[in-house]
Amino acid sequence: MIKKSVSELSFVNKGSPLPTVEVDSHSVENAGFSIYRTVMQVLTQLAEQDASLRATLYMYASASVNFREQSWSEFLLVAGPNKVLLALGAGFERLPAVKSRFSDYVSSSIALRTFHVEDGLVWEQEDACTWYSNGQSLADLTEEAEEADDDPELIEGDEEDEDWDVEEPDAEDEQGADQAVATAERRAVRYRAARSDAKVSSIRAAIEEVFGLPEGSVALCGPDRRALRGDARIRTLRKRWEES
Repeated sequence: MIKKSVSELSFVNKGSPLPTVEVDSHSVENAGFSIYRTVMQVLTQLAEQDASLRATLYMYASASVNFREQSWSEFLLVAGPNKVLLALGAGFERLPAVKSRFSDYVSSSIALRTFHVEDGLVWEQEDACTWYSNGQSLADLTEEAEEADDDPELIEGDEEDEDWDVEEPDAEDEQGADQAVATAERRAVRYRAARSDAKVSSIRAAIEEVFGLPEGSVALCGPDRRALRGDARIRTLRKRWEES
């Protein structure tokens, strides 16, 4: 892993609104794909083809009706050459059953700077001051994606002392908690620690199913109390709390 401070990277910053690729989040999850993985594959391929390429990708999540129904979308804002925007659009268009489109221009001031391409590498944010690159090739990412698709995401069998069971609630717990616990116990549900490469969306959905909670009611948050995106990995959640 290579790390650099924000001052060592030349981010592309533009004051004007940026062109976007809009992706329906639910369609991606339902089809079994990952926005994060797709973006990484596209950007890595571009970086391998042109080591001089420099581009910064921002992400903004919002409710949307651009796919002719109420949905939740991720907008990928591209600051850089137009070929990056076109490659991202083509990357998502190739995914079966995934809804995507070239969409509205959005200001980067309301978005989160998420990826950066420079020196032939794809960089991601580690914290407010540091960015990192794993230096993976497109072949590495493709192999990793195939392995992840073959393995269940919810169980991590090599971790110890991280088991959790449903416990009896205190008398001060909110009304209805005892029924939720009883339902979970009747199902004899017992999970080990979530896999490090599991998606936040998968673990969120598992918690909602176990406790009979409404879809979308569970959020996995970092130390700053901000919910992580559904395509983020559990290792990211753990790392943020470990370093807080």
